[in-house]
Amino acid sequence: MELLQVKLSEIDLSSRTFVFSFPPRGDLLRESLRRVGLIEPPVITEHEGRFLPVAGEGRLLALRDLGAERAPVLLARGLSPLKAQEQALESNLFRDLNPVEKAEALARFSRYLSPEEAASKVLPRLGFSAEARWYFLLLRLSEAPRELKEAVAQRGLPLKVAERLLRFPPEALVRTLGLLERLRFTVSEAREVTEGLLDLSRKEDRPLTELLEEFEAFSSRDAFLKAFRGRLRPHLFRREEETRRLREALLSQGARLESPPAFERDEHHLIIPFKDRSELSRRLRRLADFLEKESRAAGDRG
Repeated sequence: MELLQVKLSEIDLSSRTFVFSFPPRGDLLRESLRRVGLIEPPVITEHEGRFLPVAGEGRLLALRDLGAERAPVLLARGLSPLKAQEQALESNLFRDLNPVEKAEALARFSRYLSPEEAASKVLPRLGFSAEARWYFLLLRLSEAPRELKEAVAQRGLPLKVAERLLRFPPEALVRTLGLLERLRFTVSEAREVTEGLLDLSRKEDRPLTELLEEFEAFSSRDAFLKAFRGRLRPHLFRREEETRRLREALLSQGARLESPPAFERDEHHLIIPFKDRSELSRRLRRLADFLEKESRAAGDRG
């Protein structure tokens, strides 16, 4: 490589042919350059008659923002696009790449490699197993709306949630993402909501955007989940409500009801603390009387 002084105006800093930082790192490096200056020259190459950044894009952007007209660079002549991409990746592996940057890197390699080659040669270097699932998920993420990329890269949205959101049409994706972030769902709840919206859209044969108009009115996470679960699984929701009322009633009599998660089994357990046989007998009689009164009251209400 050749060390040169190059006018920044001669480098196409709008091109992201090889670089893949997300978000671009110019803002992060500006203060460092102001304090200590440029320590390591960026790497550029000549591609289709233009100088393009290969490594150190953030430093070049920061220098331009600081008003510099020229910069020392290392010019890598005669690099093939694949070799330039290899160098771009290697220059970034010293830091923890976020999932969007990994997706962007894979997408760039996929211009020059077959899917099988990209999966086997690139995915392990990005921390993924060489499986088709990861290959196609990352490619979809590289093409996602900017709002989703920012949520993953900057706000820690888990890939498992992003994977489900990528099945949404663009407008519904952005609106659902806004709903998830506004109501601050846990990861498991976010997965439940995204899967449930897709199921409800199919079940009711309605567009996701139409469903979202109804659910976006909620300002409480708990109220949303109660209404959403009741709408999605009405029979299960009714059973959960009945069991909740029974549990509260039994607890008032000193007994504890334990139910299987999601009613995956029909068997419930009733726990009644007692000291001896006579106390157990009294508790059972009192509980039977209480349940009989509850049943009569429920019949009267019905």
